[in-house]
Amino acid sequence: MQLARPHPNCVIERGEEYVRANVGHGTPAELEECYRTLATIVLEHKFKRVLVVGTSDQHAHSHLAARDAVLAMDVIGVPAGFKIAFVGKSDATLNGYSHAEIAARDRGLRAKVFRDEPEAIQWLTAPDIH
Repeated sequence: MQLARPHPNCVIERGEEYVRANVGHGTPAELEECYRTLATIVLEHKFKRVLVVGTSDQHAHSHLAARDAVLAMDVIGVPAGFKIAFVGKSDATLNGYSHAEIAARDRGLRAKVFRDEPEAIQWLTAPDIH
C-alpha cells in the first residue's frame, strides 16, 4: 500500500513486514523531502522495520539527508525493536547511507547498509533474539 509519493521518483510503501522507501533521481530538495517524509511517516505510525533503497547516483550530498532522518527518529523516539536497512545502488547512496548507519549506531539504533536488497530484507525481517 502506497503511503506517500513526495515527488515522482520517491515512493514510500507499506508491506506486511516493513515500510519501503524507494529514493530515486530528483533535485537535492526532492531527495531531502523524500527522506523527511519517510521519517515523518515512520514516527507517526511507529513502524519498527524500515527499508530504504537509494537508486539515485546524482547529488551525492543530498543522501546525507538519510542521516538527518535517522537523527530525527532518534530524537523523537522509535518503538522498541526498531531496525532500518539501507540499500545503496550507487556510490552516492552508499556514502550517504554509511553516514546514516554510523549515526544510528552511535545512538543505539539498529541500522545496516547493504548493496543487495534480498540480503537487507532477510536481516530486516529476521526475528529478534532476546
